[in-house]
Amino acid sequence: MKSLKSFYNEIDFFFRKQIKFSRKFSGKNELKNNLFDNLPPQKRRIAEDKEGLYLKKYRLDYLKQNSARRNYLENLAIIELLENYIQVDKDSPKILDIGSKNWFYASGQYHFFRYNNFKKEIRLDGIEIDAYRVYSDFCTRRDYALYYTKTLKNCRYITGDLLKHSGEYDYIIWFFPFVTQYPLLEWGLPLSVFKPREMLRHAAGMLNPGGKMLIVNQDENEYSAQQGLLEQLHLDYTRHNSFKNSFLEYEHGRYVTVVRS
Repeated sequence: MKSLKSFYNEIDFFFRKQIKFSRKFSGKNELKNNLFDNLPPQKRRIAEDKEGLYLKKYRLDYLKQNSARRNYLENLAIIELLENYIQVDKDSPKILDIGSKNWFYASGQYHFFRYNNFKKEIRLDGIEIDAYRVYSDFCTRRDYALYYTKTLKNCRYITGDLLKHSGEYDYIIWFFPFVTQYPLLEWGLPLSVFKPREMLRHAAGMLNPGGKMLIVNQDENEYSAQQGLLEQLHLDYTRHNSFKNSFLEYEHGRYVTVVRS
């Protein structure tokens, strides 16, 4: 069954890369009233306080005024995650996001690093191997990503394979790497691109001295598989276990690891 699913995915993946379908995506703005009314009173107060802090510290006014409610909340959650596990101690940092999909969270990443670093500009790259996957509105992941990053200076969305990408980075962010075959197949990719060990080794090799890579896995099984890969490669890392943000509830747990170069 896996081989049959992989065969179909291989064909679809091949044609997506060849056709490179594209059309302009135009996002929508939604009112941000009562953002946290779904939360219990104590959690609501925490979320409101943190939103107020982040809005000022990370200069999120444009994002709040030009985004859908869910997108705004997702970016707040990204900032909270980064605040918990990343200390920005590099001048003019270079950051890589791996597996960016449609990069709906790019603003959260960008503003976190930009406004923890007032000395010089930052460089933020995102890379996605399946950038031409088409959504129900006939826009691709790439179309969305270009919209979400259009106001972010020195921000680049790269359509390509991580293993063919070279660069030197101070920080690498990697959400939900494919460390087991099932989710990779369910997301429409063939087994020919399932190379978790090689990808992790390559990513770690792009870290500058003193750099950090933050990895987030989606459940305990994938988290355990991730630790196994880190051990095989003898990488220096710290497990931080499950992380729950103040703004959103997710169906699956999110487990954090920080790798040091």
